[in-house]
Amino acid sequence: MFHERICLGLPSLAGYGLPDALAKAQELGFQSVMALPSGPNAQHSMGPFPTLGYDDPVMRERLPELLAPFARVSIHQAWNAEWRDWIDCAALVGAGVVTVHAGLCQGDPEAWLESRARHWRQVGDYALERGIRLGVENEGGPRDTYLRLLDRIGHPAVGATVDLGHCAYFAEVMAETDLDRRAVRLNETIRSVLQALGERVVALHVHNVRVADWRDHRSVVDGAIDFPATFRGLAGIGFSGPIDIELEEPEKERACTATGLFLDGLLGGRKGVVG
Repeated sequence: MFHERICLGLPSLAGYGLPDALAKAQELGFQSVMALPSGPNAQHSMGPFPTLGYDDPVMRERLPELLAPFARVSIHQAWNAEWRDWIDCAALVGAGVVTVHAGLCQGDPEAWLESRARHWRQVGDYALERGIRLGVENEGGPRDTYLRLLDRIGHPAVGATVDLGHCAYFAEVMAETDLDRRAVRLNETIRSVLQALGERVVALHVHNVRVADWRDHRSVVDGAIDFPATFRGLAGIGFSGPIDIELEEPEKERACTATGLFLDGLLGGRKGVVG
């Protein structure tokens, strides 16, 4: 069994139905999972995601039983605007963190920052009442805009979900045209983001970036990201939250297993670099 902090993101098993995806996750050795509550557009190139079906009253009643075998459950926002449902779903299944997307700056940066910060403070109030923390996930744009957003929110229930693969799309990284140097810049940027956020990091999304075409959501075993160095950095800031795997690989089960083994080693399960 893999370390309980390693959550298999069910989108990594796109094409499965929910019960089969949960059974497959256990079969592969995962003690914990991450899923979307429901919502439209829950799919990628490998097929539709096995969401929790929280919008279906019948399925909603089944969720506590279906998820009971798992040590941890993480929730990723659905692709809709029903943020109360995201948080209520997390409370129902005992998830501690709901990951939400920061979005990309549109128009005037100051106006955008204030609008988004105001919104996430409102959502944070609702989460705080239910004992849930939000993790605002980076998507791209300037690195400092993301960090400033977290500073501007300043809410006790709102922290950061650092998506390591999405760090590849920070403007400062993408500005480097040579792909080998871009990979170096990516690892420098990941290190600086973790150091800047410190204890505000509440969750981690893990996938690698294939250098040749700069495509993310690859198995962590190979790619641009230096995972041993990254995990040493995480240990340095005392991070102990969920580590959510997000893959879009054609050989789904094989990629999930390889990624789980690699991460388990980094956490100390198999002569890892982080105890």
